[in-house]
Amino acid sequence: MGAIVVSGTNVRRTVIMGNAPDGLHMRPAMAFAKLARGFRCAVSVRHGDKTADGRSPTDLLMLIALPGSELELILDGDDADIAAEPLVAILVGED
Repeated sequence: MGAIVVSGTNVRRTVIMGNAPDGLHMRPAMAFAKLARGFRCAVSVRHGDKTADGRSPTDLLMLIALPGSELELILDGDDADIAAEPLVAILVGED
């Protein structure tokens, strides 16, 4: 599912976008943002040279992440290690 690096309270996870055939469209963006707001850690998603606030569905949609896109999930905070798996599941389409 991708590389994971845990350093203190930082977690970075590289994932391949799922949710075929539409990629990161409104429904998974809303679900991701809602889940991200439930954690204390900062949540960002990077696609190419764009970085989105994981708590903002609009920011996530602006990434224009199609199926097969490589995304980097960046978490920083106390519960980053707990937040990683459920957030990754949404990005890869296991929600």
